[in-house]
Amino acid sequence: MQPRQREEEAWKEQIKKERQFEELEQLFSKAKRAQENVLHTFQDAWRGNRSRQRLGLVEETMTEEWQKRKKQMYAVDDAIQESRRAHQRAKFASKEATAHATD
Repeated sequence: MQPRQREEEAWKEQIKKERQFEELEQLFSKAKRAQENVLHTFQDAWRGNRSRQRLGLVEETMTEEWQKRKKQMYAVDDAIQESRRAHQRAKFASKEATAHATD
């Protein structure tokens, strides 16, 4: 495989990862909205002090899960960004090597 083809393949893979991440972000937002809708539905269905306490516990648990998923999502984003930077460094190094070889 030619160096140019490898670069193009690496770039296509990077773009694919970024699109997958964007899709994940959209799903994540939908899940958050669904979580909020569930809480509102429960709140409307249950009235009184005990139900508020219970809903508070449910909301806390859901928020903790949300924060865990958000941290995982940011870790994936960081990995994608580092992969992109590594690809750009490799591409630059390849150009530098080619330039020095032709001198």
